[in-house]
Amino acid sequence: MSGNLEFVDLYGEKGSFLHQTFLYCEPLTQRSARHEWKIHPHRHKQITQIFLLTEGGVDVQLDGEHHRIDAPALLYIPDGVMHGFDWQANSQGTVLSVATPMLRQVEQNIGESAKPLTEAFVLAVHMAFSKPLLTICQAIQQEASASSPHQSSMLQALLQQLLIVMHRMQPARNEEGGFSKPERKLRQFQQLIRQHFAQQHKVSWYAGQIGVSQAHLNQICQQYYQSNALALVHQTLLSEAKRYLIFSDIAVAEIAERLGFSEPGYFNKFFKRHTGLSPAAYRRESQS
Repeated sequence: MSGNLEFVDLYGEKGSFLHQTFLYCEPLTQRSARHEWKIHPHRHKQITQIFLLTEGGVDVQLDGEHHRIDAPALLYIPDGVMHGFDWQANSQGTVLSVATPMLRQVEQNIGESAKPLTEAFVLAVHMAFSKPLLTICQAIQQEASASSPHQSSMLQALLQQLLIVMHRMQPARNEEGGFSKPERKLRQFQQLIRQHFAQQHKVSWYAGQIGVSQAHLNQICQQYYQSNALALVHQTLLSEAKRYLIFSDIAVAEIAERLGFSEPGYFNKFFKRHTGLSPAAYRRESQS
């Protein structure tokens, strides 16, 4: 497999990872301490992250939700999920970043009983799992930092071990976690929004992807969020626009292009309709 994967870093600049078998492991302190333990909200494209927190704690934002997490804990963040961290100083742990195509391939090797991990979640780490998780993460970090024969195969084998332990930690996921059918459809819709919001798909496209009618999708959204499906898509677009305006110096015209607007003027009208301010005015107010 080949082809670069786009990575959106903390402040919105583009970078690239090697290819679809990318896997990288680093100590939590390597990046967090450098940013004074506070990481602004951001999201990654086709990169899934797994955090093993062994000491300390963190206030984490996952899309619109906030969680307080104390060690020992495991945090799973799929691609497309907005996340930001306010770590306790001197927290310890391991951060694993893996190309989502590689993750999906490894999941298939586990077997049908292991359903794909497509939603963000936080798990307290029981004593019985803390040592196996730490051992596997250390092995991944050691293997990834070396240059050895069959390195890719070894990393995939270690990743498979890690995923198996994670599945054992949450057996309820194998029964759909107790979610009703409408709730599962809603979660699928939310996952698709995170992955495709910048492509400006119509609601009918999303409905077709999850196997329901547009009317039924709107009904589910009204039931759980008192909003229609299009409003949820626009909410994600707006949140992403605000992130760019607050945390980056990217020109408004480029932000519009990144978010799938064919003309900057359309983006300006969309943003002002939802906030009462133009993008430029919103940026000035947020930085004053």
